Amino acid sequence: MPWVEWLFAERHTFSRLSLVSVAGLGYLVIRPDGASLNTVDWILSIGTLLYGFAAVWSPLWSAAGLAAGIGAGWFFGADNDVVPTVGLAWAMFELGMRRSGRPMWIGLGLALTGSVVSDLDDAWREPITVFFASAILIVPLLIGVQVRMAQELARQASDRAAQVVSRVRAEERATIARELHDIVAHHVASIVLRVSVAADVLPIEDARVRKVLDDVRTTGSSALTDLRRLVAVLRDVQPADSFVDPAGLVLALESAADRSRGLGLTVQTTIDPAVGELDSRTALAVLRLTQEGLANVAKHAGTSARAELSVDVRGDQVSFELRDFGGAAIVSGDGGHGLVGLRERVELLGGGLVATPATPGWRLSALVPAMRAAS
Repeated sequence: MPWVEWLFAERHTFSRLSLVSVAGLGYLVIRPDGASLNTVDWILSIGTLLYGFAAVWSPLWSAAGLAAGIGAGWFFGADNDVVPTVGLAWAMFELGMRRSGRPMWIGLGLALTGSVVSDLDDAWREPITVFFASAILIVPLLIGVQVRMAQELARQASDRAAQVVSRVRAEERATIARELHDIVAHHVASIVLRVSVAADVLPIEDARVRKVLDDVRTTGSSALTDLRRLVAVLRDVQPADSFVDPAGLVLALESAADRSRGLGLTVQTTIDPAVGELDSRTALAVLRLTQEGLANVAKHAGTSARAELSVDVRGDQVSFELRDFGGAAIVSGDGGHGLVGLRERVELLGGGLVATPATPGWRLSALVPAMRAAS
């Protein structure tokens, strides 16, 4: 049961001890057995309830202190040791659940000594008293050991499951990397090669055609570079934070806008230089927003459309907005995964993305937490 796991977690020791203390106070107030308490009993009981919280820091010191207290009670005339005995028993449970080896055995020895001393009068007359005093302490200790072993087995099972998941994910990443390299990168490289041959060999008199071919070659080469980086990341050859250089983000955003201008778009950019201080994951998200957004403008509003791009760092957030003003080729949507992927990327960083119609055209806006790069 989840609440049981919560209660017996080590970080919730204070809550657990608070419940024991409340039960002890209840006994002192109600005393269902009608027992009377003298002054020493009251002092010893209240001291037990307070000192028991030492188990938050050290279950061994808690057991040792309570054992010393219950043993000292015999010398000072304690007559009712119900609360001290229960407190010491619970301390043994805490000791068994949170410690092993020498500390556990030392704590058990001290607890048995204190318990026997507290019942010294009865122990002389009835030796069986020693057995019962020992059982009251040993049984909670064994229960605590059992809880600790169960928790350790659960942790080991969780670690093994995490290792299996990690191995499966690594295999999936390696498979994706192979497919990207063998299929996508191969075809993109073939396209770049053929366009380069066409641009260098064919007699092209129309400057617009040559400009398009040069743009295709540049875009293809850039895509190949990104693909190689992505394959390296998937294969764990290089860390993911090397996929994009935040310091060059302003230039990368301007380059994306220039490529769109090469298609015929009119793009006005307002880019805050502070984006160069972002961490690599945030920088990559902003770059992908720009690239996908401008591609969608050209696709749905036409290559003669006008667009405004704004990237601004406002305190602890990056504000991204791309607005187009429509065109002859406006399309409601293509059923692709571009915006879905962008939204997932932004939400993983703790931000939000909205794509809504404007009058005229469309607006793509996003707010992303402005995580700074480590200095």
